[in-house]
Amino acid sequence: MAKKEKIKKKNNETENIDFEEVYLSRGQLMWRAFKKNKLAMVGLWTLIVLYIMMFAADFLAPYNPFDQSLKHSYAPPTSVTSLYKVGDFEKKVGLHVLPYTSYVDKLDFTRKTKELIFPSRLTVEYKGELLTLVMNDAKYLPRKNFEGKVIKVNSLEFTLKVEDFAFINNEWKKASSSSEKTRYLVKGINDDILAKGEAFNENESATAKSVLFGKYGFRLGIADEREIDKVGMRYTINYIKYEDENGKKHILFGKDLKIRDYDYKYYPVKWFVKSWGPKKKDYGRVGYILWIIPLKYHLYGVDNYDNNEFVRLYIMGGDQFGRDVWTRLIFASRISLSIGFIGLAITLTLSLFFGGIAGYYGGIADELLMRFTEIIMAIPGFYLLILLRSLLPLDIPSSQVYILLIFILSFIGWAGRARIIRGMVLSIKRNEFVEAAYALGYPDRKILWRHVIPNTMTYMIVTSTLAIPGYILGEAGLSFLGLGIREPSASWGLMMARAQDIYVLQSAPWLLIPGIFIFVTVLAFNFVGDGLRDAFDPRALG
Repeated sequence: MAKKEKIKKKNNETENIDFEEVYLSRGQLMWRAFKKNKLAMVGLWTLIVLYIMMFAADFLAPYNPFDQSLKHSYAPPTSVTSLYKVGDFEKKVGLHVLPYTSYVDKLDFTRKTKELIFPSRLTVEYKGELLTLVMNDAKYLPRKNFEGKVIKVNSLEFTLKVEDFAFINNEWKKASSSSEKTRYLVKGINDDILAKGEAFNENESATAKSVLFGKYGFRLGIADEREIDKVGMRYTINYIKYEDENGKKHILFGKDLKIRDYDYKYYPVKWFVKSWGPKKKDYGRVGYILWIIPLKYHLYGVDNYDNNEFVRLYIMGGDQFGRDVWTRLIFASRISLSIGFIGLAITLTLSLFFGGIAGYYGGIADELLMRFTEIIMAIPGFYLLILLRSLLPLDIPSSQVYILLIFILSFIGWAGRARIIRGMVLSIKRNEFVEAAYALGYPDRKILWRHVIPNTMTYMIVTSTLAIPGYILGEAGLSFLGLGIREPSASWGLMMARAQDIYVLQSAPWLLIPGIFIFVTVLAFNFVGDGLRDAFDPRALG
């Protein structure tokens, strides 16, 4: 019984295929053949997503692509959390970020990134009186019940006492003392001041010991840095200065001060945030949808309600100038993804023109054109690319470089296709429908462009899809070598060039993400090209 059902099912499938072959148009049959190639469909959807990103770059970008923030140099992807926590108090407040910065650690002199604590509310006991200082610009306060006398303040500043110590012979010895003013505390470094009254950090790195010995070895009475077992740094409060809502300034001295509790500022992550553009004064950039509709809102961002310069949301980290890698990446796609189609359009025009003329007319025209194409083909493509680019000025604007790259890539790409089209035209012009058109007195121009060239389209469509990755890689290669797009504009190749550093490989691998996009794009075009080749194959249509 089961065998009969399988035979019946197979017969139904065969009938459906026969029905489709008879009643579906050629385009529908080609689409059916294309869909059978799963990798081709994956490549097609990948390219659709990439080109949507390209056209909607202004909407998807949370920051201006030229906006620099050296406080976030080589910043890793921003940490996003929904849990607000101070001591024993915890509360879910929605997705948010904290201000953060990259800095050079004073103990081991390595670059680090730390979150910053900007107090939004500070409850202190000062000379026996309980005071609660509440920042006027603190938009989000997780706790509303305040102790003691409530004072609304416009600004709050800490003056910290910083002391360097060396651990020698099982004893901490003070090496130096200084003071610094700050509006914030560094999480994990000196924020223990708010919870414990002081913060103490230890470090056993050789760099920290060497630096401390070089500066204060004579004070410590030691002759060799190896006598230092470890170094330390202590932070305490000298005084807190604040300005009340009436503009009057007050000072709370550390010796009479005890911090009881605090809250810190946090910045919610939101959809459809108004950030950069469309004001022309915004770094000369104007945000637009499809380069036409002025844009005020962007897909996502941070509610930076007090314009805190340390607040950033970098989903793919920051580069050496503190620019958002994600923003630069999608704006760079406008160059890297468009250069292939524009260059290919020029290449196809030249290929069809010269190949069609050489194949159709033959004779001296064929000899001259084919010898010229062979000369171009004899020169290695990438070396020819570098040669042509080096003949032009290196300091021209990126907009002109973009145009030049298109023409250079087109010039080195048309010769091989012209020879193939010439061979196809030689074969097509001997067909009966071409001879019939010639016999009816049609002019050569009409025969060539209406009867001969259209029959080369199957090859041209497939080879074009497979050729676009070459243009993308060519632009990336030139930009990587410094001969293509220049700062402050961006292309994927230029972004990769900025990542060729041992520090990037060790500490900032997110700068290599453009290489992943190049790889995925080239692979997607190859998958789609294979699918088109199957779709145009008559044997694949049933």
